Order: sequence, then structure tokens, then C-alpha cells
Amino acid sequence: MAKTGTIASVILGASIGVALVKYYTMTEEEREAFWKKIKNIAEDLLDDAENTVEKVEAYFEEIKSKGENNLVEKLYVVRKMLKDLFKIEETFL
Repeated sequence: MAKTGTIASVILGASIGVALVKYYTMTEEEREAFWKKIKNIAEDLLDDAENTVEKVEAYFEEIKSKGENNLVEKLYVVRKMLKDLFKIEETFL
């Protein structure tokens, strides 16, 4: 365990060092473009996360509406949710 942790730390430290060197060799315009791109990616991830949470809440409401004893119908809703969220093909479920 200690060896893998040490190796991971060395790799992480080296990648951070390379990233810092790359960042400080950029021009001011490239830095601004870089941060703008990072901001756009973060906003897109946040929007995707919010959409996913809304979808999951809708599916859980649908599961609750099936009643206590309708296990088969609940499983169909779970199947539909997994296919929608993870883009799973029909052959796997």
C-alpha cells in the first residue's frame, strides 16, 4: 500500500510541476483563454449535474407513485432510468 501511494504521489507531483511550467510559459492572452475554457467546462458540468439530479428526482417520484407492492413496475422504472442516465443499450438490460 505504501509503495503504490508513493508512486501515485510522485506521478501527481510531476504532473502538477509540468502543468505549472506550461501555465507560466503561456502568454497573458493564452492564460485568459485557458481560464475562460475552464470556466465554460465547469459551467457545462454543473448544468449536466443539475439536469441529472432533476431526472433522478423525477424517476424516484415515478417509483413512489407505483405503490408498495408493485415491485415489477418499479424495476421497469429503474431499468428505464439506468438506460436514460448511462446511455445503456437495450441488449444489456
